[in-house]
Amino acid sequence: MRINSNFRKYNFTILFTKTCFILSLNVLVLPFVYAENIADLQKNASIAYDKMMQAKQSADTLNKDAVFAEKTFAAIKQKLATAEQEAETARKKSEQARISMEQAINQWKQASDALANEWGKTDRK
Repeated sequence: MRINSNFRKYNFTILFTKTCFILSLNVLVLPFVYAENIADLQKNASIAYDKMMQAKQSADTLNKDAVFAEKTFAAIKQKLATAEQEAETARKKSEQARISMEQAINQWKQASDALANEWGKTDRK
């Protein structure tokens, strides 16, 4: 019986030692695992921050490009409006010049007819 009792004590001691060893490993390993998790999280946060800053810079650049394009578009629109007004003014002046030319041609025809009539009258006398 005595052997049995010593064997049980021995088994209990081994079991206790193993349990303590496993607990001590957990206590020692968990901080490293935790530190690795924190390091991974910091790395991921850093990468995400870099991507965010690149996206922000890209958005700022594209926004500036859009503002410049809008200003260019507004300037071209203004030039087009000015050109349309100039073209309309030129059409009106051209129409007025055509009317003036037709009136001048009619006056010349009337004057020529009057002159021809006077020449015809002087020839008959």
